[in-house]
Amino acid sequence: MTIEEFEKFDLDHTVCECYDVTLASLLEAVKAGHNSIEALMEELDAGSACELCQCKEIDEDGDRELHLEEILEYVKEKEA
Repeated sequence: MTIEEFEKFDLDHTVCECYDVTLASLLEAVKAGHNSIEALMEELDAGSACELCQCKEIDEDGDRELHLEEILEYVKEKEA
């Protein structure tokens, strides 16, 4: 996913449907230092139920538009 594609998502986009976790919440958590999938799962429970929002490899059918892995990659690219 390109930076441009990522930035088309609204901050209120629900990334984790199981726990109703938004992109804004996830970006705040990453900014606070939770910079791995495991850390985000521990902090917000995102990705800990059905796990589809963790990454594309788990979400083989493309049920989720955005994944935790992509959010972490975006933040790393923006910081570089």
